[in-house]
Amino acid sequence: EMLARERPAQVLVNNAGTNRLNPIDQVATQDLDALLSINLRAPLLLCREVGRTMKEARYGRIINIASIWSVITKPGRVVYTATKTGLAGMTKTVAADLAPYGVLVNAVSPGFINTELTKMTLPLEEQERLAAQVPLGRFAEPEEIARVVLFLASRENSYLTGQNIVVDGGFTCV
Repeated sequence: EMLARERPAQVLVNNAGTNRLNPIDQVATQDLDALLSINLRAPLLLCREVGRTMKEARYGRIINIASIWSVITKPGRVVYTATKTGLAGMTKTVAADLAPYGVLVNAVSPGFINTELTKMTLPLEEQERLAAQVPLGRFAEPEEIARVVLFLASRENSYLTGQNIVVDGGFTCV
């Protein structure tokens, strides 16, 4: 209702996400439900609702924030990888559905990012070990991810749609 009353949204960035690390035999149903709800269901519902107004306006930009774990994985990430891979796949289908109406839909899949959360959850030694595995030798700064999102959200992006853009300093290419 709010979308119908207000000026139509021109940009949607689905940035919410959560993670729980467990091997398949230890996945709790409540963790599965939470990750599906936050990482996949919510973005799908937002794409549906905002996509309707963008379709009517014949303009819009939708950016879904996925993860490098949508293109690679490692043990213990079964649910997170499944939801982020699902989000990347959903991005392609929503892009195909909305492209005829001038709505461009893409995903951005960041790698390791230098944030306060990273600093709080990963010991310094682990951060250094992971950064050494990135060909550029460091984690991304949040602004580096934001610049990609800004381009995708802008009128400068007039032809890029249905893509999952990995921004990881080369981590997934080696």
